[in-house]
Amino acid sequence: MEQILKSEIIAILNKIQRGSAPKLTDNDIVPNFVVISDHKFDLVDSKDGSPVRDFETGTAHYINGNEGDTYNLKIICYDDFLHQFTYDDGIGHAHVSRLKNGVRVSDFLVYEEGESKALFIVHELSDENSSKKIRVARKQLSDTLNQLYQSEVIGRFIDAFKNKKCYLSAKDSRKIVETEGMADGFNEIYRVLPEPIQFNWGQIETHGFSAFETSYVNLPK
Repeated sequence: MEQILKSEIIAILNKIQRGSAPKLTDNDIVPNFVVISDHKFDLVDSKDGSPVRDFETGTAHYINGNEGDTYNLKIICYDDFLHQFTYDDGIGHAHVSRLKNGVRVSDFLVYEEGESKALFIVHELSDENSSKKIRVARKQLSDTLNQLYQSEVIGRFIDAFKNKKCYLSAKDSRKIVETEGMADGFNEIYRVLPEPIQFNWGQIETHGFSAFETSYVNLPK
């Protein structure tokens, strides 16, 4: 998808950029990405390196399939990609963002690289858990889908996936809870994930996505 974004972003930006920005005619910028098949890992909003961290040390905690049976995931740094597009406004500002004021962008696009096309995720991370920041983050998810679906090529690529989801992960104190199952007579420890909160915002459902607020992203197989 990174090559599709490289070519399609030209037309997308020309539709959504500031009126004072010159028309974008070509592009050599390719979004950074990470490919990972680890069973458990974390994501952070990193501006200076890989967004992947050890499990339960970052903002979003991924549980990818089962041990030994995971998805091969590609994680595209979408926010970093779009904010590389700047222009000189001619009045002393050499690196003005092409994005209009109020246009929001999500941190990551995550999808399974296999032929099964199991899942496509738009993911926004937040180090704050205030109600104002949550509202902004929800808009970031909706705005990102509106941007991507400006391109018929990208829209067809995304719609080929079976499960399309948006995730908003804000730092919170919830952890996996371990409970001892006594009803069946065995002292088995069950690990219970915090329940995700489903929501809708803007055009999320219009594009066929479901959206959840959770710090734990569980991808069952």
